[in-house]
Amino acid sequence: MRKYLKYPILLAFALVSTHSFGQKCGHDLLEEEIKRQNPNYESDWAEFISTVDFDSDQKTEGTVFTIPVVVHIIYDDASDNITDKQVKNAIEVLNEDYRRLNPDTSDTRGTFLNVAADCEIEFELAKLDPNGNCHTGITRTQSALSVNANNNVKSLKSWPRTKYVNIWVVNSIDLGSSGQGTVLGYAYKPSPGQSTTYDGIVIRHDRMGRIGTSSSRGRTLTHEMGHYLGLDHPFKGGCFQGDNCADTPPVDEASFGCDLTANTCSNDNPNLPDQIENYMDYADDDCVNMFTDDQKAIMRSSLNSASLRGYLITTTNATATGIDPQAVLPCAPQAMFEANQTVICNGTTVQFTDKSEFGNPTSWSWYFPGGTPATSTAQNPTVTYSSMSGTGYKNYTVGLTVTNATGSSQSLIDGYMSVRKTGGGTHMWVNTFNSGFEFNTIPNGTWHVENADGDAIKWERNSYNHYEGNYCVKLDNYNNDPDNSDALITDQIVVSRATAMSFGFRYAIASKPGQAKDKLRISVSTDCGETWEEVRTILGPLLYAALNKSNPWNPTSNSNWRSTSINMNDYAGGAPIMIKVDFISGGGNNAFLDAFNLDVTLDQEELSAHSINIFPNPSNGLFQVEGLPAGTAYRIFSIDGREIQQGTLGLDASLQVNASPGYYIFQTEGVRKQLIIQ
Repeated sequence: MRKYLKYPILLAFALVSTHSFGQKCGHDLLEEEIKRQNPNYESDWAEFISTVDFDSDQKTEGTVFTIPVVVHIIYDDASDNITDKQVKNAIEVLNEDYRRLNPDTSDTRGTFLNVAADCEIEFELAKLDPNGNCHTGITRTQSALSVNANNNVKSLKSWPRTKYVNIWVVNSIDLGSSGQGTVLGYAYKPSPGQSTTYDGIVIRHDRMGRIGTSSSRGRTLTHEMGHYLGLDHPFKGGCFQGDNCADTPPVDEASFGCDLTANTCSNDNPNLPDQIENYMDYADDDCVNMFTDDQKAIMRSSLNSASLRGYLITTTNATATGIDPQAVLPCAPQAMFEANQTVICNGTTVQFTDKSEFGNPTSWSWYFPGGTPATSTAQNPTVTYSSMSGTGYKNYTVGLTVTNATGSSQSLIDGYMSVRKTGGGTHMWVNTFNSGFEFNTIPNGTWHVENADGDAIKWERNSYNHYEGNYCVKLDNYNNDPDNSDALITDQIVVSRATAMSFGFRYAIASKPGQAKDKLRISVSTDCGETWEEVRTILGPLLYAALNKSNPWNPTSNSNWRSTSINMNDYAGGAPIMIKVDFISGGGNNAFLDAFNLDVTLDQEELSAHSINIFPNPSNGLFQVEGLPAGTAYRIFSIDGREIQQGTLGLDASLQVNASPGYYIFQTEGVRKQLIIQ
């Protein structure tokens, strides 16, 4: 029997006030207001609940409902005018949670796994506005009403509530003395005869998604959308009333934190713990991870009801809002693409995928200099890069032009593909190995940047907040998407004369409030990046120099930097190696790396070469060479393998290198030395 049906309805609303303290959600407070305005509200809702088929096979319905969404950003100043990227991330989180594709499904306790539901509901930003014009589904309005907002923001900007789910993003929310300062968001349940004035969701900007200004994992929107589709709090009415769902155990009061031992009601049979992992409770974002089958039944029933939310999922509405995947939109497409890998060895075949948005492309024109084929008209072509010669690496541009009857657009990314020559590089990085950031931007002949997600956030050279020297590298993880992977990869390092090795560096990384799931993974490849072997992963307390930083964080002193050293003796004396330092975002704050070094013990033959001394090093380009006779032929290479100078040593054993500041290789028979020009 439903918990809702066991006890009088009035009791539920009499008890709700006992949970008003510390409210995260304004739903219960505003529902009381609705009841005063509409005397039939409770009976109408009870009648709807009586029609829900809780006993049908809800787990495998097979029909996915897609709902059009419009996000109205009501901002007071630039600090709460969140980016389109953050909005899209919030929708991604929403879809993960409603399809049970969230990465923390494994945290659902075994007790509740059998009722954890894929709701088969998805959300998509509208592509057409109410007038049928192409649109991003995101609007922006500057207004002081963003601060201490309530329903007053809805009149600033609103699209028809019978076609779109309106979401208003604000600075803060004030619902009166009981809700001021603590409410993170609110929404109204659907109800027959209810004015659509109240439809929609109001939410704080710092609860939207997991990136940008968010200080959470984005579950507030998941929670409020649950109310919008008909769900109550599990703690509504305490132990003796509940939320109309038999598979959510009775809860006496809202759960805060993440207390897995909580069992506030004992009147259920069997006596189960509080289901604090339910999205509709108040537990921390890191703790909630599921809807139940009964909750799914209620939400889908509201979407199947013409008098509640059924208008949102009609075929007609999908066409009108532009979310019908078969619809031909009156918009020029926006060219976007991605590759399955961007840092490769010569001879590798790469899969490219068209990711264009808005108008449906009808033709594609790809541009692949250095690849085979060099051009393509396929939507998702495969390309092989096998024309590179010599040593080192080369970067190649990739371009895509997409066209339909309305127009066209182009995306051209310079240096998108980084291709290495297999078989050993020019580098003999021994005890003088260094980061390579002091005189060169990245990518360079020392380091390559792998930006697997293809966004604008990647490792970049940084002239402040360094540990040593004048530069380090920084990743803007504060604005990064969770689960994005951004890596630094070395060129091939010749280690055939090494008998022992260790690799180390410094790192400075901070977390956001409630977000401490970033990872730093170090891997080694002996086949030019075809395969990688993980040698260390740094996470948790060992990773963070600072915790719970709400604003973009930068290290302020060397005390903010931590170090790691990795034994790499297994690779000494073998094939050339490449080292990858990969940051996997968990939604935390910024990350910095510096002071890389590879300490190597050399065999006797190589040590004899080290009796050769070149000084001063660094210099302005003029060096003295000790240990080599006059007349010795030499060659100078750039760090990416290009020969820039050759000659013979004179009687004074001096060496003048005519090159710009940076790192270079001095090479003669049996000898390689690194030169640094300042």
